Amino acid sequence: MMQTDVKGVTCPVSTDTTAYTGRTRFKGLWYSATGASTIVIKDGSTTLFTFTIGAAGMSSIWIPGEGVICSTSLVVSVGATCAAVAFYG
Repeated sequence: MMQTDVKGVTCPVSTDTTAYTGRTRFKGLWYSATGASTIVIKDGSTTLFTFTIGAAGMSSIWIPGEGVICSTSLVVSVGATCAAVAFYG
């Protein structure tokens, strides 16, 4: 069983945030949105997946198991009506 410390990074509105440079695992995120938006999770410039937020609200999204591996860097792109905290480790 692999265990690592989990860290979080704030991802501001309308920003691409490099949460971590190097190999890491994306574990999940918490977001708060004032309207419809998207959050894109990338390994460097490669999109891994996109979360679509349909309306104002806040919620969390957790990745099961050990999370999703990012080989080069974890980048979180947040839309215009949303802010998030990404968790990795």
